[in-house]
Amino acid sequence: MGKTDDSYTVVILPSPTSEPYRFSLSKKTCKYLIGFSSVLILVLAGFFVQYFLMLGQITELKDLRREAKTQKIQIQSFLTSIDDLKNQMNRLIELDQKLRVITDIGPRKEVGVMGLGGPEEVGLSHPDSSKLMTSIQLDLGDLQAKAIAQEKSFQELTEAVRSRQSLWASTPSIWPTTGWLTSGYGNRVSPFTGRVSKHNGIDIASRQDTPVIAPAAGVVSYTGFDSGLGKLVKINHGYGITTYYGHLAKAAVKVGQKVKRGEVIAYVGSTGLSTGPHLHYEIYVNDVPVNPMRYILN
Repeated sequence: MGKTDDSYTVVILPSPTSEPYRFSLSKKTCKYLIGFSSVLILVLAGFFVQYFLMLGQITELKDLRREAKTQKIQIQSFLTSIDDLKNQMNRLIELDQKLRVITDIGPRKEVGVMGLGGPEEVGLSHPDSSKLMTSIQLDLGDLQAKAIAQEKSFQELTEAVRSRQSLWASTPSIWPTTGWLTSGYGNRVSPFTGRVSKHNGIDIASRQDTPVIAPAAGVVSYTGFDSGLGKLVKINHGYGITTYYGHLAKAAVKVGQKVKRGEVIAYVGSTGLSTGPHLHYEIYVNDVPVNPMRYILN
C-alpha cells in the first residue's frame, strides 16, 4: 500500500505473475471507514452481549414456568386435601350429633358443617391468587378451630359413655339386618289403603331368610303373630327402650331369653300385610315411637 500526502494507494497482487490491482483512498475516506468499522464492531459486540443475556433470560423464564406449573399442581392437590379434611370433619360432626342423641347429653353449641369446593385452576400468576391464599388460610383456621372443638366434644362424650356403659349396651345403634331402606319413618301413602298414614318404623328390603340381629343387649319380651306385622319379635332393652321386628319368616329366640348386640334373633320374611320380603323395624322410648335412623350409627 503506497502513501501520498492526500491519499493512500492500495496494491493487490492476486498472484506473483498477475498484474497488480491498484486503487487509491483518500485520507478522509479512510477515516470514515475506520470510524464506521469501529461503530459496527461496537454494535455487533452489543448485539452479541444482548443475545446471550436474552438466552439466559429465556432459560430462567422456562425454569420459572416449570416451577409455577409444579406449584400449581401442588396447590391444587393441597386444595383437594383441604376438601377431604372438610368431608371428614363433617362426618365427625354428624357422628357427634348422633352420639349426643344416644347419650342424651344435649347438643353442641357449634354444629355448623364446612362448605366444600374451591377454584378448579390456580397458579402463582392468577389475578385472584391473594384471595385464594386468604381463603386457604381461613379454611385452615376454621378446620383447626373445629378440630379443637371436636376434640373437647369427644372428651365430653367419652366421659358420658363411661358413666353410661349399661345404657350404651342397651341402646339400639346398628342396622338389624342387611338390605335396602325402602320406607322411612313418618307419614306415607299406605300401599294397601292408598291413604296417608303414620309409619312408626322403617322398612328394610332383603332376601328371604336373611338373618335379623339384635341392635343392642336386651331381653326378649314377645314372640308371636300380629295381623298387620305378621310374625313379630319384641325386645326390651331397659331404660324405657323397646324394639319391634315385623314380617319375619321365623323367630330364633324365646320369651325371656337374654340377647347381646349382634346376636341372631330372627329371619326376614313376608308375613302379615307385606308386599315382599323385608324387615319392619321400630324403636319405642317410653312407649312413644321414634325414628330408628336417629340411633343407627353404622
